[in-house]
Amino acid sequence: MPLDTFARRRQYLVFVVACLVALGLLTNQMRSPEKRRIGWIGMAIEAAIAPIATGLSRISDVVDREWAFVTEIGRLRTENARLATEVARLREENAQLHEAAQETGRLRSLLAFRAQPYHTLAARVIGRDPSHWFNTMLVDRGGADGVRRNDPVVTSEGLVGRVIETSGSWARVLLILDPRSAVGVLVGRSRDAGVVEGQGQPILHIKYLSRDAEIQPGDQVVTAGLGEIFPRGLPVGAVVGVSRTEGDLFQEALVRPGADLNHLEEMLILVNGGSVAR
Repeated sequence: MPLDTFARRRQYLVFVVACLVALGLLTNQMRSPEKRRIGWIGMAIEAAIAPIATGLSRISDVVDREWAFVTEIGRLRTENARLATEVARLREENAQLHEAAQETGRLRSLLAFRAQPYHTLAARVIGRDPSHWFNTMLVDRGGADGVRRNDPVVTSEGLVGRVIETSGSWARVLLILDPRSAVGVLVGRSRDAGVVEGQGQPILHIKYLSRDAEIQPGDQVVTAGLGEIFPRGLPVGAVVGVSRTEGDLFQEALVRPGADLNHLEEMLILVNGGSVAR
């Protein structure tokens, strides 16, 4: 028999045997569906692909966790942005309420002062003199409201100054801090008289106090009611220092104003207040 014929038959025989083995395996698996076995070939294939399947499963778990983490970060960022917006809104609302509460307190104090026997007119500050040489401000009341030159201006804490100029809808107020301002006063405890003058600074200067006057820091100073501008008894401030110089006929004192003149927003104008004494 030729060699090539024998080789072809051998290949055919191997093919037939392989088909029979495969058929046997399939027949064996189909006989008992409820107790199906995969056989040694299936076991070999399963053993080969099991590590790959396990690795793919682990990779899938990691991807799922990372995706859930990224999704959670996105949700948290959205929530954080919403909360930041809400906090900003609440801060703005709180600032508005705080400002309203402060204004209510100031107006309540002014209303309490209005109970005194003066014809008063509430006014708001609408402008300040930008110059450092003069301490004046504009208010939203004027001649049309009955405001006249030299009308006193006060707050519930103390004297502010006097009107020096008016127009139809506004007036200019000269503060007691201005060097052009001079007010006759009494030291409350000793009742000694003097004159408070502005220095262009936050502290006032009292001149012409009797050398024998017993004046101490903390003494209250009020208007003396001399002249035709300021009624008697308006609070001016408190003594913070006393100066006595040997040989001088008078002693002097420094007074801190009772009203916060650098942060005024509302005040009262005593219309024709000079004609009413307390």
